[in-house]
This record gives sequence, structure tokens and C-alpha cells, in this order.
Amino acid sequence: MIDGARPARCQPAADGWFVGRRAGRWTAALLLLGWQLAWAASEPVRIGVLAFRPKDEMLARWQPTADYLSAKIPGRQFTVLALNYAELEQAILARQVDFVLTNPAHYVSMMRRSSLSTLATLVENEGGRQVTSFGGVIAVPAGRGDLQREEDLRGKTIATPDHQSFGGFLMQAYELKQLGLVESRDYRVLMTGMPHDAAFQAMMDGRADAAFVRTGLIESLVQAGRLEPGAVRVLNAQALGDFPYRSSTRLYPEWPLLALSHVDQQVARRVAALLYSLPDGHPAAVAGHYAGWAIPADYESVRLVLEDLRIPPFDKQPTFTADDVIARYGAEAAPLLLAILAVVLLTILLLLVSRRLGTERQRAAAQAEERQRLLASLGEGVFGVDADNHCTFINPAALEMLGFSAGEVVGADQHQLFHHHRRDGEFYAPADCPVTMTLGDGKARKVDDEWLQRKDGSGFPAALTITPIAESGRRAGAVVVFRDLTEQKRLEAELLRLATTDFLTGLPNRRRFLEQLDLELARLRRGLVASSALLMLDLDHFKKINDRFGHPAGDSVLQHFSALLRESLRRVDTAGRLGGEEFAVILAGSSMASACLYAERLREQVATTAFRSAHGSLTVTVSVGVTVLSDLDSTTAVALARADLALYRAKSAGRNRVETAQPPQA
Repeated sequence: MIDGARPARCQPAADGWFVGRRAGRWTAALLLLGWQLAWAASEPVRIGVLAFRPKDEMLARWQPTADYLSAKIPGRQFTVLALNYAELEQAILARQVDFVLTNPAHYVSMMRRSSLSTLATLVENEGGRQVTSFGGVIAVPAGRGDLQREEDLRGKTIATPDHQSFGGFLMQAYELKQLGLVESRDYRVLMTGMPHDAAFQAMMDGRADAAFVRTGLIESLVQAGRLEPGAVRVLNAQALGDFPYRSSTRLYPEWPLLALSHVDQQVARRVAALLYSLPDGHPAAVAGHYAGWAIPADYESVRLVLEDLRIPPFDKQPTFTADDVIARYGAEAAPLLLAILAVVLLTILLLLVSRRLGTERQRAAAQAEERQRLLASLGEGVFGVDADNHCTFINPAALEMLGFSAGEVVGADQHQLFHHHRRDGEFYAPADCPVTMTLGDGKARKVDDEWLQRKDGSGFPAALTITPIAESGRRAGAVVVFRDLTEQKRLEAELLRLATTDFLTGLPNRRRFLEQLDLELARLRRGLVASSALLMLDLDHFKKINDRFGHPAGDSVLQHFSALLRESLRRVDTAGRLGGEEFAVILAGSSMASACLYAERLREQVATTAFRSAHGSLTVTVSVGVTVLSDLDSTTAVALARADLALYRAKSAGRNRVETAQPPQA
């Protein structure tokens, strides 16, 4: 055999080895891809929470909510990270968190820097009250007789957890600035770091004269036995209606929950829906000390505070006042004003020279062309009117929304053409039209609940912004910008439905039912109804169904029972699911006798009805407690307790029966 030559019989073996190696590479690649997909599905969803209290307390408070979301969203494991400001900022930049629960100032600052999705605003549970706002406290030791007013803090040292803390610094600093007190110039700040307890302790230890903390901290320390009642005093205590805590400032909206830009929008929407529908009394809400979640609040008041205090990122282009100029530049102010005046005069001179360089016709044509391009590029509807309310121009977006052509609109009275009726079909008087009013008084207006008519007779809700136009000192017309609110209204209605409806049965949830019960008691007190009945219902031995057949079977029974209950009621009555297998009914205008007849019929119907499930037909019984509302009931909670007592007697007496509880007598 010649050196270097290969036998012919070895060639097929080499080809097989090459094919096998390539197949092995594809197999390894597929295995790697499968491992990566499995890892991504199991990667935890991280919720970053600003730790204004000790981190262990914050974790204990919020991890149950994360566990609730994990249980409701298959394949997603939610976990909570309690972080201070610096840690939370670093985690956001490094994408180490997916959702963020933080204070309003931090939220507004984040929204200014990047695009985020605001999901919900926290509704706190404070002593049984639902609170959607909070404030800041200026606390001083009770023995400091020299500190009676906010002005007495001049020259003093104030402890604060952090300059970024909205409830622990910015609210109070804003109030002091309104009185002329500015940090560094009029008072010193001792920054202790989070939590707020540290700032409060610095004051109690004598390292500071006062402390800036969030509302509720003093009361929680007293309740925990860590502070003697009356040991501290609150400066500038506000009268804030039924707000349960002492505050030195006005109130601002509670903490928002937001999703970072990299979060899957389906997951974000699912999280929002689950939080809105979180049942009252759920273990997650109890552990978190909150009552639920609301549609995102308006944080404009927070932005105004940050702008006034020139807090980053609102420190780039501050709005200077005359006082600012005088204080900053002193004797240099006059030469500066003269320089500005010279620049203005020079600019005017250049404009006059520029006008002479072209003809009036060319300038007008260029302006008209530019305006048409601008109007055509806008996604919102825009039209102009003259002093007689006749349209002078309209952009393509407005024509598309209204269904008219430009020839049908220009020259016509806008109110008579597409603004002549309200949502309910009532005639809209021209004198009440905001466009007509702006033409009359020359004031700009924003209206968020108008109704515009399309050419085909249909209509849609719209938000209008009307800006007056003046020529030579007289009112010459107005420009109107509008946008279609149909989708926004639909989303608001859907969010309201999710927040007030039990997701399993479709009945009003506990919160909505209690609101209806409050209204019914108010109607009784005003004499609009002679009597109204309240029923508490509980499915007997329901736990055995879940234990024996599983929760899907139990859910099916609850759904069928809810449908039967809904069909048994009049339109004026209300049924709600309070939680688990517990339901309640309001029989508007019913007496005790008629309520008992209804309860017996319902009990018999339930006992003789077979509820379908995957395991076949299931039968259940129901126990009912009946009472009637009384104008002697101080609150609806009293009436509920009375109905619940009757329900307890029904279950104690063997179940599948109706018991009553008489109201108090005058």
C-alpha cells in the first residue's frame, strides 16, 4: 500500500462518522434550547418594594401578595425584594426587578426618565377604613416648648430617612418652603437612611430637634408598645376629614405599582386584573395591611411638588421668579435685564428686516403649507372656528372620526353640525357649548366629558381642549383639539367591573355589596322605603365537596348556586358573594315576614336542585339568617352582625333551615 493512501473500504465509515457528528451537534443544540426555554419559564418574577420600614417587615408584608400572584399565574413564580433607594435604583437599571412598588415621588421621577406601565394604586386598610392617600408628619418631642410652630424650626436640625423620601422629606420641605424656610439656609438635615424608624429614633435620642416621617408611623409605634402615648407632638396638625392619622401636610395619592418596559404586557395586564379582583379579607391583603387596589391615581400634585423643590429630573430647566433672580444675582440683576431687553429689541429688528426680504404672499403660502402638513400629521382631531362659530379648517384625523368631508365642515356651524346633542339624546343648547363660551369670554377650556355626533347619527365621548385666538387685541376665533375617548371609557368600565365583581360567580364582591347595603340603609333613614331585609346565606358542609371532589367541583356548585340565587331575585334586589361559600342578599322594601317566605322558598329550591359538575350531579343545602334594617342601626356592620348571628343559630340548630334576628326597637 502506498503511503498516505486509504483503503476503499474505509470511505463509507468516514462518511458515517461525519453524518453522526453533525446529528450529534443538532441534538445538543436542541437540548440546549429546551434547557434555556425551561429556565426562562421558571425564572422568578421580581417585585422591588421600597423599604420605608425595616426590610424584614416589608418582606413579611408583601410576600403573601407575591404568593397570591404565583398561585394565580401558572408557570410564574413571584418574589419580593425589599430595597432602599440606592438598591432599588440599581436593581431597576440592571433589570433585576420586573415590577416596582414605590413612593409617588420616586414613581414620578421614573416616569420622567423612561416609559413605564402604571398598573394600580394601593388602597390602604387603616383601622377598617379604606385610604388612598397619605401625608407627611413633622414630629417634635412633647417636652420641647420652644417648638410650637413650623417657623420655630429655623436654625434647628431635622432628621429624615432620605432626601428622596416623599412622605419622609419632600412633603414637609414643600410646606416649609411655602413659609419661606429653605433647607441648608434655614435648617439643617440629618439623613439617617431607611427605614423611617431611624429618623424618628434620632429625634428621640436627642441627635435632632425634629423628625420628618410618613403618616401612620407614630400611631404604629404606639400600638406596638415602642412609644408612650403623648411622647411626641405633631406640628401644623391638619384637619383632614376622616383621614385616620395626624398629618402636618396636605394628602397625596398612595403608592403606585408599575411594570418596567421589559415586562411582557400580557403578564402585566394579568397582574393588574388579579390585584383589582383581590377579594376583601384575602390573606394577602390582611398580611399587607391593605384593602385592595384601585385604578391608577392622578399624580400631578406630586409632580408639582418635585418641580417646586427642583428635585431631579425637574432641576434641568427651573422656572425662575422675580424673587429668584433678585436673590441669586443681586446687584447684577439690572444689567442682566438690560442685556435681555437689548436681545429682545435686536430680535425684533431682525424680524422686521426678514419681513422685508420676502413678499406677503410667499410668507402666507408657506405658513398655509406648513399648517396643513402639521394638521395632517396629528393623530388627534383639530378644527378651527371664527368669531361666529363657523369652521375655518379641519384636519384629516377629525374628518375620519366624524365621518364628514372637508367641504361639509368648512364654513358650517360646528355646534349645529356635530355637537348638537348630549350623550342621552338631550338637545345641547349652543349657549352651553364650551366652544361658544370661549368665543364669548376669551378663556381657554378643557372638557373631559363631551359628546360628538358622527355624520351617520352615531356618537362618541370626547375630550376637548379649546384655545382662543386673538387678532389685534380682539377675539377672532378658537382652535379646538379633541380625541375619541371610546376605548378609554371601555377600559375604565372594565376595570371598574373587575374591581367590584366576584370573578368566579359574577355577583358583586364584598366591597360592592357593602356599598349597596350602605345605600339601602340611607334610603331607609330618608323614608324612601318602609323596610328592607338583609339575608346571610351559607352552603352547608361545602368543605366536604372540595375535599371529596376537588375545588373545580366546588367552583361549579358555587356558580350554579349563584345563578339560581340571581334568578330568584327582583331587579331592585342585590345579591353578593362575601367570600368562600358565604353569600348575602338585600331585599329592598321587604318586611321580615316576606323575607322569611322568600328564604324558605329558596332553601327548598336549593335542597331539591341537583347541581351539575364533572363528577355528576351534586346536592347541597343552605342555611339562612334573616333580619331587617333599622334606622337605629348605627352602621351597616351592626345589621350584618345581626344577620350573621341568625345564620349561626340556623347552622347550630342542624343546618338547612332559616332563622331570624329582630332589629332593635325604639
